[in-house]
Amino acid sequence: MLEEPERWAHLLPRIQWIGYGAGLPSAAFFAWKSVNEDALALVALAQNQVTSLLLAAAYLATLLSLMRRRPAIAGLLAPAGRMAASNYIGQSVLICLVFTGYGLALAGRLSPLAVMGVAAVIYAILLVLSAWWLRSHRYGPVEYGLRRLTHWT
Repeated sequence: MLEEPERWAHLLPRIQWIGYGAGLPSAAFFAWKSVNEDALALVALAQNQVTSLLLAAAYLATLLSLMRRRPAIAGLLAPAGRMAASNYIGQSVLICLVFTGYGLALAGRLSPLAVMGVAAVIYAILLVLSAWWLRSHRYGPVEYGLRRLTHWT
């Protein structure tokens, strides 16, 4: 779907319908039951494990639909994709600095909505940094190191 999006475009609404239809209720059920430690919580966990893939597919189909309508979105996200390993490490480091005792120690102190806000800000920062970095470099710093390691150069 990512390599040939036009070929699969006719399936995107169906993927969204199935993915959101099964994934969102399952995620809500899991969130509701995960505070308990009973048999139904285990059922909710198992159900969520199965349907989370459908929900992820719906998210992907939505993103692909948005990029078809607004190609600028793809251009905005492309630098982060070209530096996926660097961004993965960068997100991990920044999240650790915000939430653990090595940094601000905000774990357990923020509401779930605030945590999502922190994640969005970190992602936005890394999007800007990725675009800036790629203006003068061909690869991200982690990607560069991985290329050197795998090519022995």
